[in-house]
Amino acid sequence: MVLPGIVLLAAALNTAWNLVQSELWRSQTEDFLNHWATEAEDDAGFTVDEKEWLLTLAGADNALDNMPGSPVLQMMRAQVLNHGVHHGWAVNDLGEPMELAAWQQAILQRPGWPYSWSSYAQARSQRSFIDRTFEQALVRADQLGPWEQKVMENATILGRYYRGWLSEPVQNMLDNSQQRLAKLYPHRARLLERQYPLPQ
Repeated sequence: MVLPGIVLLAAALNTAWNLVQSELWRSQTEDFLNHWATEAEDDAGFTVDEKEWLLTLAGADNALDNMPGSPVLQMMRAQVLNHGVHHGWAVNDLGEPMELAAWQQAILQRPGWPYSWSSYAQARSQRSFIDRTFEQALVRADQLGPWEQKVMENATILGRYYRGWLSEPVQNMLDNSQQRLAKLYPHRARLLERQYPLPQ
């Protein structure tokens, strides 16, 4: 009876230690991401330092190593990779951006989460992949989280920026999402309308 109890206790302690380590790495990674976002808001010419980016990516990887099934950590890693893609640091041997695979992995781990679908669509748009997969991601995000502010904001931005490039049903869906945003968050909706004027 004693031996099974010891084994269970050891397993519980190991799991707890992994959680603590993962949280420490997650916190460090989040701090860097927030710092970069703040710097970019204050300085349009801000660029991420490569050594700092490599350190942050290592932190995201370490967090995932300790909690490999976490879609939140996978999304965070994708955000770090996104910064690297802008500088040509995060591409595979074929020259493809690595963050798209990270977003796909986050979706596989939590397919019912609208944020990963919405962010995946945004990531594809940043690489100019305006295709069927892009539209499918937008549709899935809207189906899963039609009232989520971040989903509505992304739909508004992408729906305005790519107007004329999208199929009519998808464009109508994004327009409806923008209308929901305008009702719930009118100030934010007006700000996005000014920031992303409709193409002439």
